[in-house]
Amino acid sequence: MDEVPLHPTFRPETPGGMALAPGELHVWAVPLCGGNDGYATLLSAAEQERASRFRVADHRRRYAISHGALRAILAGYLGVDALALEFGTGPRGKPVLLADGGPQFNLSHSAQLALVAIGHGQALGVDLEKVRHLESLREIAGRHFSKSEFAALEGLPAADRLTAFYRCWTRKEAYVKALGTGLASSLDVFDVSLGETPSFVAFRAGNDAPADWSLFDVSPGPEYVGALAVRARGRTVRTMALLDG
Repeated sequence: MDEVPLHPTFRPETPGGMALAPGELHVWAVPLCGGNDGYATLLSAAEQERASRFRVADHRRRYAISHGALRAILAGYLGVDALALEFGTGPRGKPVLLADGGPQFNLSHSAQLALVAIGHGQALGVDLEKVRHLESLREIAGRHFSKSEFAALEGLPAADRLTAFYRCWTRKEAYVKALGTGLASSLDVFDVSLGETPSFVAFRAGNDAPADWSLFDVSPGPEYVGALAVRARGRTVRTMALLDG
């Protein structure tokens, strides 16, 4: 399979070669092609069974590599065997690590790439999308974006709308993934920016406020758009590319 081109800010690293500094977030890009099949050997029996349910071989491969790589990355921070890790679910069904002092994490994958976000103490979510032409872009935005976001999208030159759409979508998805609610949440009750600089603009439901959250662009390559949301301020992000397993 062809390699996925990554931005040079995603520097190659191996699990265990990085430690989380105070106030730091890490985002790992995981190619789901090339020589990364070795990470699939780290799956638990339950994960292997789930992978076997995918009818399409490439979907099985992506699931196996991404979840095996997640185990390898988390094990590297904890200094334990990847197969010894145990996972559970939070109150809203979000996967959590069953380990004292273990980091928060979130996984997203699209096409031939995955992102794994790691941090300590704060709710975080990451979302990744491969940029594809969308015939129904306007209809999707009309259903899921807020009125102000939709108006901002409509006001852009036609050539800029596709990238802006994916920025808006991934930023909103990163937030609801941080909450653990996913698409069960209404995406139109809060606003995010659509430009190069990511930010929360407004919340119209719940107790959240823009000052409570940080939003980062973690797009790993020219064909992908990615976003990271964390319920904290003053955080920094380091980006890595996982070496072949």
